[in-house]
Amino acid sequence: MARIRSIKPEFWSSEQVMECSPTSRLLFIGLWNFCDDAGNHVASAKTIKAEIFPGDDISSTDVQRMLDELSSNSLIAFYANGDKQYLHVTGWKKHQKIDRPTFKHPAYSSDDRRGLDESSPPEGKGEEGKGEERKKNPPNPPADAEGRKPTRSKREKITFPAFVEACREAGERAIRADDPIFDFAEDAGIPREFIALAWREFALRHRDSGRQQKDWRAHFRDAVRRNWFKLWWCPEGGGCELTTSGVQVKRERDAERAREQAEQADQQRGQEAA
Repeated sequence: MARIRSIKPEFWSSEQVMECSPTSRLLFIGLWNFCDDAGNHVASAKTIKAEIFPGDDISSTDVQRMLDELSSNSLIAFYANGDKQYLHVTGWKKHQKIDRPTFKHPAYSSDDRRGLDESSPPEGKGEEGKGEERKKNPPNPPADAEGRKPTRSKREKITFPAFVEACREAGERAIRADDPIFDFAEDAGIPREFIALAWREFALRHRDSGRQQKDWRAHFRDAVRRNWFKLWWCPEGGGCELTTSGVQVKRERDAERAREQAEQADQQRGQEAA
């Protein structure tokens, strides 16, 4: 249900807001009306277009571009719960005061920093890297009860699939939630979604390359810091935007997600029919 929200005078002179196009600013304000009382909304361009621009010659593709623009300027953040994607208005608690809030969507927390795991990119289902290679090269040993990490022999080089499988067996994400790369991205103004795209491209390139590394996490950090894949650029005025290559990678990922969701829906219908 739509709600009445507040717009403060300083909204119009906010540097983050001024970096956005006029239509993206209007979309941003419109989102407030349709977000739940925690500032969350489904990240569906079609739904948002129907809610905010029902009578305008603006396509869902245009809306997705505006959402990406808002995300690039850290005005919204994308997050996932299960198989569904959501967005969160980052300054919600600071600017919206609600007496008796009601919540419709799964909660978002800025402290819940999701890492990147083997399910982020399509990595295939081959047998490469299994066996002794994984056993002798665990990703990172877990800490003991006092927070000390056990020592181990000199780390040997392993392939990327072996590293991912070792993480899976250890119950860890390939890129943990406390990895320094997320602090770097936050300081540099790079949206978390862009880091996920970089991880997807990184995994695709190394899945079958046969290349070996002692520390794949450090290798990925270097890829992000140096922007090896040229997925984003940072204007002098601030913010961070996808390049043409970045947009292509994002569209490919979104198309894969749509196919996966369609396949899951078909499977569910088949089970129900049976």
